[in-house]
Amino acid sequence: MFVRAYASGFVVKDYHTETADTVIDEEIPGRDGQRLALVSLNYLAAATAHTLSVLHCGSVAGSRNSASAAAAAAQKVLNVTTAPTGPDGAAAATPDIIAYQVDTGAWEFNLVATILVNAITLTTNIAVPVLSGAKVRIFGVVGDGYCFNTHLTAGVVTNFDNTLLALAPHMGDPLYTTIDNATNAGFQNNMVFAYINK
Repeated sequence: MFVRAYASGFVVKDYHTETADTVIDEEIPGRDGQRLALVSLNYLAAATAHTLSVLHCGSVAGSRNSASAAAAAAQKVLNVTTAPTGPDGAAAATPDIIAYQVDTGAWEFNLVATILVNAITLTTNIAVPVLSGAKVRIFGVVGDGYCFNTHLTAGVVTNFDNTLLALAPHMGDPLYTTIDNATNAGFQNNMVFAYINK
């Protein structure tokens, strides 16, 4: 079966490494009306196999949330309309990964510090104001299992070019990538996401 899709732009992540046992994370902002697709990857796992996890927010209301009130820059509290959960439907908690759309249409990423009913306290201050009704997406953590995994073989360069490796389940949603980088430091040479129309 062949399904034609068109790309309207790309998110390119260039060289990134970290000390061994420090995860290699990347924030992948969504774009309204477009779907994110991981289409290229070049990674050297050195002497230990690593795993690339592409986190998404699933389909439950608590993880695909919205702001119930505006939130000013330089504050840490973000109020949402539905009790916040991870993509598995369990209550959101520290240190769940979260993203919210700011008033420019861009996405900002943060971590959950605490939750009181529908008020999420973030780890760092909101940098750009969030409008009432703005999209709020909660990814949880890798252990929740709501991610696409690519296993990165030890001692070789894993290279995929023009290959569909992961796809956001919903149009307009951001994604978040994390590589475990266990035991021996690895090297993300590049990673490319496309915004597609399907």
